Amino acid sequence: MFIFDIQIANYRNYGRVSLKLDRGLNLFVGDNAQGKSNFLEAIYLMSTLRSSRASNDADLVRRDLLQTEFPVARLSCEVERSAGNLELEVAIVGRTTDATHRAGKRVRVNGVPKRASDAVGQLAAVLFTTLDIDIVAGPPLMRRRYLDMMISQVDRGYLRAMQRYAKVLQQRNSLLKRVQGREASSAELNFWDQELAHSGGVIMQARADALGHVALQAGFQMDRLSDGQERIEVIYRPALGGLDANDSPIDETEWTARMLRALGMLRSREIAAGATLVGPHRDDVLIEINGMPSDSFASRAQQRTAALSLRLAEASYLRRALGDDPVVLLDDVLSELDARRRRGVLEFIDSFQQTIVTTADPDRIRDIMTRAAGRYLVSAGTITRFEGE
Repeated sequence: MFIFDIQIANYRNYGRVSLKLDRGLNLFVGDNAQGKSNFLEAIYLMSTLRSSRASNDADLVRRDLLQTEFPVARLSCEVERSAGNLELEVAIVGRTTDATHRAGKRVRVNGVPKRASDAVGQLAAVLFTTLDIDIVAGPPLMRRRYLDMMISQVDRGYLRAMQRYAKVLQQRNSLLKRVQGREASSAELNFWDQELAHSGGVIMQARADALGHVALQAGFQMDRLSDGQERIEVIYRPALGGLDANDSPIDETEWTARMLRALGMLRSREIAAGATLVGPHRDDVLIEINGMPSDSFASRAQQRTAALSLRLAEASYLRRALGDDPVVLLDDVLSELDARRRRGVLEFIDSFQQTIVTTADPDRIRDIMTRAAGRYLVSAGTITRFEGE
């Protein structure tokens, strides 16, 4: 798939932008803090309905509108894809003093209002950023987020299970605190255990399946990018209270049963803690480079290559699951790589229908400048197309 038209209004530092994009490689050049990352964030938001950086929607609306009666940012695009062309519109409403206006996102797909869960993944995208190193070296939350954003684009059942799981987890934690304070009976946990384990089983099965493909692809990419000098292993570590879950494959029913057993085993500890100690919200992914934990023993260069390998594996996963290419977004990543690794990344992404690359240092990536189908200059929230070098 590829985006051939995109419209942005009152988003971050953009007033109004209207662009026609090309198949193949599109290059966006500009100094730092001009809007390059905001542009890629806008595309990724239309894919996932979540910002890659902001914690709340109000941060996405152009700042000088926030004090107006109806602060709203609008994003829209037209996409060619094998499943049929797509028109996607997202309105992001900031906080407002008018009680009749509800903050949040409004989505239309081909002109029809949709729930966010039904719009996620209509446009599929992979976003590479310089912060991706946190997937390899950061806390477990970053690896869970990597999985969630990837799987949600191809599996709406997964997204619904995540939404249900979050609600049940909140209810169960509240009940655990009441049981801890002798305000409720522990028997009341039985219902919530069943609900949590059912949604948790869906999530764990999907994560295990996705990582089966990602682990193989990441290993291939790491070997290729490092000329055979570095080896990566990616291993799912479900939070099941010590129950062995390494005898995969198992189905969703078995994941649910294992989670129920784990909840039963840890009930007294959970009551003492007033919190749920097992389940997908505590999952992790073990990443090893050359047989050692990547967060503790790998160099910065190795971690960067591992993060790139995981993103390339994600692109491969989406392509396989969708039967169509995701749009590949690289935010000032290539200029940080040496020529060999840059060449390795480009060789892979050249096979995708559309790639959008940003850079603040075009001199370092002259090879990309010459091969770009479309070249754009980003300056103070404006984007203009240019020809030549």
